[in-house]
Amino acid sequence: MKEILERNSEAVREAGRQLVEIGAELAAGKIDDALARLDTARQAYPEWEELDQAAADIEGVIRDREGMLAVQHILAEIVGTVLGSVLRSRLP
Repeated sequence: MKEILERNSEAVREAGRQLVEIGAELAAGKIDDALARLDTARQAYPEWEELDQAAADIEGVIRDREGMLAVQHILAEIVGTVLGSVLRSRLP
């Protein structure tokens, strides 16, 4: 992450400057002004909101898939235990 920030040092400085400005507005109690500034920034790049939503959707699918795999693993263990128990009970 540090390398990415170093490669984009100008953008990092600009982001820091904007954060200071927003922080100053918040510190002065100008909550509406700070929120308006953030909303303006968001509206300038609507495609990023779509990308963020797509990333969140993908992460949700991955979590769901991981959950399904965990359930499948548990069910496989249960089936294996039951089959093993039945087989052992039939051994002479």
